[in-house]
Amino acid sequence: MEIKSPAGPCSMALGRTWGEEEADAAAASELHQAPTCFQASALAGLATTSMAVTLAVREPPPGLDKNTYLLAVAGAFFAGVAEVITAAVCVSNNPRARCAAGKKLMYASVAPLAAVVGLSVASLLW
Repeated sequence: MEIKSPAGPCSMALGRTWGEEEADAAAASELHQAPTCFQASALAGLATTSMAVTLAVREPPPGLDKNTYLLAVAGAFFAGVAEVITAAVCVSNNPRARCAAGKKLMYASVAPLAAVVGLSVASLLW
């Protein structure tokens, strides 16, 4: 004998049981944990992009070739934009795969962010 859920008319109309609702709640809980990886990656991408724009309007530090400086800044800008777009678009039905992809994206966002931070420190010191 199945126990029908008294949660509401929608649950009763769908004929769900308590066990099915608990499984759905557990899956929803896993789905709500996954976006934290993507949110951190999107914030890192946004920081990289905004710092690259700030560096683009500054003069390069002495000792650095202007073309090399602007190439590094442009590369960091496009890497930041790609991070933000990927974090916004990448959606999966599998929460574990989504979190794994988010962690990989976070690890990939460290290099452009470090490059932009290094360039900004160099331009501030000299």
